[in-house]
Amino acid sequence: MKKIYIVMTYTGTVLSYLIKNITKTPYAHVSISMNEDLRPMYSFGRLNPKIPIFAGFVEENINEGLYELRPNTMCRVYSLEVNDFQYMKLKENIDKVSDERKMYSYDVEALIRVPLNRAKKRDYRYVCSHFVADMLLKSEINIFDIPAYEVIPNNFFEVESLKLEYEGLLSKYKVNKSSVVNDMVSI
Repeated sequence: MKKIYIVMTYTGTVLSYLIKNITKTPYAHVSISMNEDLRPMYSFGRLNPKIPIFAGFVEENINEGLYELRPNTMCRVYSLEVNDFQYMKLKENIDKVSDERKMYSYDVEALIRVPLNRAKKRDYRYVCSHFVADMLLKSEINIFDIPAYEVIPNNFFEVESLKLEYEGLLSKYKVNKSSVVNDMVSI
């Protein structure tokens, strides 16, 4: 068995503030990582940390890019045990999107459709939660009872198989990883 990591964040940017308030969740962004140190995390988000207009497939790191600009980013880090086949399949699926990243784009329309319960599957287009859910589904890691394109950040709170590993400042994740219980904070 291996572990993968689901990382939920709230940066406090205008877009994350809007998503947080529309979806009624304390976290607005979801990423996935193949290792405990969360290097890298994969998602769909800003291609340039200073310009929110351009978005797509991104490889994120704790103290780089947007997270470097937003050191007070709050996070929740969950782990999920998967078998070797699922782990390798997930790696292959993420690598495929990474290799073909120019074919993919951020699904801006989903930001409007999903809160109105009018989600729609759009090929080669993702928002962060759809991407993570779809990568899991394509890797035979079935944690949701709804299609990947309907998944919102809030849905990750409801998954019993996800184990909460850490909650607090993302920039302090590695530093405080060993004392997770003491570092839990209210949002």
